Amino acid sequence: MFYLTPQERKFIAIIMVIFIMGAAVQLLFKRDIAPVRWAKYVRQFKININTARPDELQMLPGVGATLAARIVEYRHENGLFKKKEDLENVDGLTEKRFNRIKELIEL
Repeated sequence: MFYLTPQERKFIAIIMVIFIMGAAVQLLFKRDIAPVRWAKYVRQFKININTARPDELQMLPGVGATLAARIVEYRHENGLFKKKEDLENVDGLTEKRFNRIKELIEL
């Protein structure tokens, strides 16, 4: 068995409390600076769907790594998008998801 003295237990408890407080502070003051969050207010943020890399496409709400890869693949196979609505032809991009991102994209 592994036994600790009362002094060692207090020390470990103090370290755990400090760790938990630090984690709580990090969660409390964490600032989400994703462009999508402030784009709703600034309205200057636009992602060009014809030139964006997958990591840039993932900044759009509801677009993960898989969907971003599908968008890039569709673009390579079918050429550049002619209008925003062509994005709905990508497998996995629903009309609801398109409506959320249409204000954040450009050609």
